[in-house]
Amino acid sequence: MRRANHDKVTPVQVVACANCGEAMRPHRACGACGHYNGRKAVAVKTPA
Repeated sequence: MRRANHDKVTPVQVVACANCGEAMRPHRACGACGHYNGRKAVAVKTPA
């Protein structure tokens, strides 16, 4: 029981993208639009 605390799972935090409003993890480029910190960071493929 004394070692039980290191196995706790913390939920993944998400924030809304400032550009498109999609849920994304903080401090990472948005997977939907590719923006990070107010600028285009990565190119995103559009589904065909």
